[in-house]
Amino acid sequence: MTTSAKDTIKRDISGDEKLTDVPSVAGEDIKDDVESPIPSDKIVDEDPTQHQVDVPVRPLVLSRLQKIMLGGTISVTYFMMSLSVGSGLLIIPVMADYFNVSVLAVQWVTSAYQLAYGWLVRGLLVSGRLADLYGRKKLYLLGMLVSSIANIISGVIPNRIALTVFRAIAGLGLSISAPAGFGIIGTTFREEPSRTMAFAALGVGTPLGAVVGEVIGGLISGTGRKGWQYLYFLIAGFGILPIITGIIYIPSDDKITPSRASPSDISGNDPNGVDRSKKVDWIGAGLITVGLSLLLFSVTQAGLVERGWKTPYIPPVFSISAVMIILFGIWEYHLEHRITSTAFDVPPIVRLSVFTRHKWRISAILGIAFFDWMGVCGWVYLTSVYYQDLLGYSPLKNAVYILPAPITGVICSYLVTLAAPRISAPILLALGGISTGLANALFAFQPPHSIYWGHKFFGAILQPFGGDLTIPIGSVMISNLVDDDEQSIAGALFQVALQIAGTLDLCLSSIILTRLESTSGLLHGLRISLWFNAGCCCFVLVIIFLAFRKVGLAKDVASAI
Repeated sequence: MTTSAKDTIKRDISGDEKLTDVPSVAGEDIKDDVESPIPSDKIVDEDPTQHQVDVPVRPLVLSRLQKIMLGGTISVTYFMMSLSVGSGLLIIPVMADYFNVSVLAVQWVTSAYQLAYGWLVRGLLVSGRLADLYGRKKLYLLGMLVSSIANIISGVIPNRIALTVFRAIAGLGLSISAPAGFGIIGTTFREEPSRTMAFAALGVGTPLGAVVGEVIGGLISGTGRKGWQYLYFLIAGFGILPIITGIIYIPSDDKITPSRASPSDISGNDPNGVDRSKKVDWIGAGLITVGLSLLLFSVTQAGLVERGWKTPYIPPVFSISAVMIILFGIWEYHLEHRITSTAFDVPPIVRLSVFTRHKWRISAILGIAFFDWMGVCGWVYLTSVYYQDLLGYSPLKNAVYILPAPITGVICSYLVTLAAPRISAPILLALGGISTGLANALFAFQPPHSIYWGHKFFGAILQPFGGDLTIPIGSVMISNLVDDDEQSIAGALFQVALQIAGTLDLCLSSIILTRLESTSGLLHGLRISLWFNAGCCCFVLVIIFLAFRKVGLAKDVASAI
């Protein structure tokens, strides 16, 4: 072994890592005689779980300016989503007046954007896989371009139905960019504290977009009947900026550390000459996308219709969704563990072994994000009911009263870049769960007409810590626990957990609220619903204790086995 040897990672599918020295010379490929290759006719006879592949690590060196511009570029994806939703809700009355329809009818314009993003988030596993296979930079720029074009068209189209369609297309574009952006951060930033700061930049986009969205939406709503058109032109402008900076500052995919091979991946060509490793599991994509969509539809619809789960079509839809999700799991397990070749040989969309890797810690991170986000979304929904339905405030006054939450979120997202390299991840995650839980509890036991600067103000201050600590810290941890060729899939899984949590919590909170309101009054229903969300945040502490009590900093999660 020469002194010029480089460390490379040797990884098997169990997720364990071993370091070994492999000779390499700058500008030359690794020699085939470094380690005897496994004969192709012997691979099937060996235990595939023991097959390991050596890949040299070649970190990409970026200047400070490049790091700042790259992190800022990717964070715009989350900024735009939050900006569009926050401002869109405030201009609904203006749009209703312009189109001469009811407020309920025009709500579909805003809902289409959220539903398209949310529905495609279930399909983000597909776009995440495409980004890992064909280039994250290409997919990111494509998604932002689609979203920007749709926003421009939204500003000039005079038909409400057509406008709804293009709002959905705008949401689709961001759903393509989101996992690609996560993968770009995960494979480009290798060293601390730059890595944590980059993931924190993703987190700051959401609260910053909420603050800007509330301000812009409030201002535009007072400019007249056509004010909503200005909003979409403005959002399009925000989208064009990361396209320009992305072309300049996002590294080409061939310059980023090469993907590590996996024994479950397929090499060689199919009978048509197509590289099997570049194929996409469309069967699995269809099963999980339709299955999760039907699941969330049935759960949500059960909370909206009068008869609930007794409605004739809801139980069958729920049963079909459960069957499709189970079939997805069986199919992905088959693709990951197959031995013989078949006509359907494709890499799985997501290797199910990822959930058990590193003592189930990836599953634990997704669980923490899930329950924390339930508390965050539940607080936003229930406080709007509290201010508007119980106290009779206008939507604008409601937005003003909860304004401390997104402002605190921006500050928190900045502070986490300073805290993450110095404070252990379990402490930060626990702080997030406790803070959001207390935010729900403060509204639960306060008198309805108490002064704002008591429970209400401090509840708004505490609320964002759950999401704004969990998202950046959880992103760093999950990125460190997966391979390079799984980075975008990891981002998609993280987003899926958040999307399901938000949808499910709104459904459960509304069910609790509605059922108790009919028997005990609105105030009692609000209190029990808020306590339910506080309990979800408490469950975060249980997961942290079971899975991460021996973990130090977020960057060291993979080594704390």
